[in-house]
Parts: sequence; C-alpha cells; structure tokens
Amino acid sequence: MLLALDIGNSNIVIGASSNGEWKYQWRIQTDTDKTADEYAVLFNSLFSEFELTFDRFSRIIISSVVPQLTQIISEVFEEKSDTKALILDGEVDTGLKIKRLNRKSVGADLIADAVGAYALFEDDCIVVDFGTATTVMVVQTPGELIGGSICAGLKVTIDALVGETAQLSQIPLEPPKQVIGGSTMEAMQSGLVLGHLCMIEGLIDRMRKRMGGAAKVIATGGLSEKIAEHTDYFDVIDPMLTLDGLRLIMERQDEK
Repeated sequence: MLLALDIGNSNIVIGASSNGEWKYQWRIQTDTDKTADEYAVLFNSLFSEFELTFDRFSRIIISSVVPQLTQIISEVFEEKSDTKALILDGEVDTGLKIKRLNRKSVGADLIADAVGAYALFEDDCIVVDFGTATTVMVVQTPGELIGGSICAGLKVTIDALVGETAQLSQIPLEPPKQVIGGSTMEAMQSGLVLGHLCMIEGLIDRMRKRMGGAAKVIATGGLSEKIAEHTDYFDVIDPMLTLDGLRLIMERQDEK
C-alpha cells in the first residue's frame, strides 16, 4: 500500500492508496512544535481507526513546504515501517520538465499539482491551489511547469484583516447575497471572498492570453470546493490533485 503525505503550512493531508485508488484519507493540523514521538502516536491513532499499522505501507512519498517537519515525519515512518520515504523536490524524476524555474525553489506541492493536472488533461493547463497561499501555476505541452503566481491565501487575508478590526471577530467564508454589501460584514465578505475570486479569474484570463489559447483550469486545495461554487472558470475541481500527483510520481519511480 502507498502512503502519500502533503505537509503544508496549515494542514497535513494524508492518503493511503492501493491499486491506484485512495482507500483512506486524513487531514490534520500542521504543528511544528510536535516531536517525532508525538507524531508517531498521532499517526498510529489515525491508522488504528481503520485497523492499519505502519508496516502496511511499502511505499511512502512526502511533499513538504515545512522543512522543520520534513525530516521529523520521514524519520517516523522509516523507523516504524522500515520504509524510507521519497522526499519530493525539483531533482526527483517526475516526468515533468522544470527548465525555466529554479528547481530548488519550486514547492514540492506545486510540482505534484502540475504532475496530476498534466496527467489529466495532457495539454496546456492552469492549476489553482487554494491553500495557505493561493497559487496559480501554468503547465504547458509537452509537460513543462513554466511558472505562475503566488498570492496570499483567503484565510490568511481574512485573519490579517480581522486582527486589525476590533469590531469583527469572524467573517463567514462565503460571498454576500449581492456584490454591494449592505453592512460592514457583507462589504468585507464582498471585498475578501469575491475580491479574491476576481483576482484569480483575472490571473487566469491573463495567463490564457499569454499562452495563446483556452487552457483548461483545475482547482484544488482545502477551499477549492467552497470557492468553486461561485465561479464557472474551473473545468475540474479535485481536492485530491496533490496526492494524485504524488501517487503518479511514485508509480514512475516503481517503473524504473
């Protein structure tokens, strides 16, 4: 069984796959203060709910944008499962070309997203990942990640604004009934949620124009399904895209 982990700044998304199908999925909060022993206990608790043990995982792949956790978590699995995890970075053979970017600076999650998206469309495509940061990345035929945009994520922006606004303790993560907000709360929802979406739509328009065609767009990340309800710009919404990319990358290693 394959275990894939995507370690993000806010959450760690975990999936267990067998025969190309995701059998089990988990999402936990990223905590850089946890020790290896604490993570071992946490993972054991998650797995035991489905009568799984560490030694069920013969292949493990990790993408991480949190360096201080990469080694800790990989060592947990190496010790408990006796399987060395593949740590995804720009040097791993993914089948995806990265010529115009600094391989060492490209986020592993963005690489996995790009691999998953290009495998799906097999053509020019744009990947929008709604995470701690909102990223809009471009993959061109014949499978090259050429770059994109990285923006402050929606939750980060809301938290920053609420922190400076004493009268508002929480802003619902949804647009108001109309774009012209009739109250301070609705006006902030309009500016934050609809404004964020307008930014993404504008970037997609500009990227498509730059690419000279109507590239397909796929949305992923924790907020993708909620945001997708309010736009018709996304051809596909797939919260599992990053893990799918990791699975495809691992399968490529197995074929060598």
